[in-house]
Amino acid sequence: MPVRLEESIMSASRIMVNILAESLMRVGEEQITVPQFRIIDMINNLTDKPTEIARMLGVSPPAVSFLLEKLEEKGLIERNLSTADRRRIELALTKKGTGLVRRVNANRKKYLKKILQHMDEGSRSQLESSLAAFTESYLQLKNNRVADGDA
Repeated sequence: MPVRLEESIMSASRIMVNILAESLMRVGEEQITVPQFRIIDMINNLTDKPTEIARMLGVSPPAVSFLLEKLEEKGLIERNLSTADRRRIELALTKKGTGLVRRVNANRKKYLKKILQHMDEGSRSQLESSLAAFTESYLQLKNNRVADGDA
């Protein structure tokens, strides 16, 4: 695989982070960092274990605990002891957190739609197919790593 493709993907990833940061500013949420938003977006998508969030972000559990504390102070999440397993912390978005995720993601989609409108139909179709293949490959790799105990 050419290095150029890897560089293109990394460049696209940086653009997506920029779009997220701009969307946070556009909805008036400058005080929320990109990592903090990623956490509330994960919780919104039903990743509710701090250890899973730490693994997905590639940071230590204490670093995630610090971020969760800040998000709780801002009224975006709630941390509660599980009723089924008192050793486990359950994470949930507050109404404020859910509204923030909805507004920011709506802004991101609007921005992406503008970008895609500048592409011809063939390029959009090719991008859609390529992203589907990329996602499928990632999920297979991730599932294999979990099955092998590498995750």
